[in-house]
Amino acid sequence: MWHQFEHSGGITSCVISRLAARHRTTGSVCDRPRSGAPRVMDRNDDQYLRTYALRHRYATATQVSRQTIRNRLHRFGLNARRPLQVTPLTPRHRRDRLQWAQEHVTWTMQQWSTVLSRVHLKLPEHASEKLYSL
Repeated sequence: MWHQFEHSGGITSCVISRLAARHRTTGSVCDRPRSGAPRVMDRNDDQYLRTYALRHRYATATQVSRQTIRNRLHRFGLNARRPLQVTPLTPRHRRDRLQWAQEHVTWTMQQWSTVLSRVHLKLPEHASEKLYSL
């Protein structure tokens, strides 16, 4: 029986045997889910890639390292980091910040140094000087 398929469709008896065994165990010849990493691209990404490849059939397939891609994306301001989630400022917060900045815009380095030395004193004793010295 397998030889009929083998000669007519160019399928080897090994493949037919494997499909028959799969059909006996699962009731289907379709591929079963496999283990591994989840897919990164969804159907829309696949469709875009297909369309791009069809429109640019003669584009060269230059080998590019991952680091090069990272560098280019970084140059465009696209980083692989989640954006910082901050609470939006209310109009009152904005007004208070502006008032504080206007009050301190004329401060001298000596005035700021007293504030900075107080901040330095409040740091924990085990804090590394490299990380916390101002």
